[in-house]
Amino acid sequence: MDSFVTQENSERYRRLAGESTDPAERSRIMKLLAEEESKVPLGASRQGDAPEGRSAVNAATENPVEHDGERPRSGS
Repeated sequence: MDSFVTQENSERYRRLAGESTDPAERSRIMKLLAEEESKVPLGASRQGDAPEGRSAVNAATENPVEHDGERPRSGS
């Protein structure tokens, strides 16, 4: 049961981090995600959401969004 709750919490934190537009909020969410993932033994965490060779934490935050939901434009 504990592993189910930890997995669900981790998935929720990944989703929230990807949706967050506030850097401070995203930082708090990432800390919570790291705490949850530290509860899972190595090799037992679900890695299906992350690209091969990458951690789920990095994959969730590599593409920040602007407040209007658009990706930042370069050169503007």
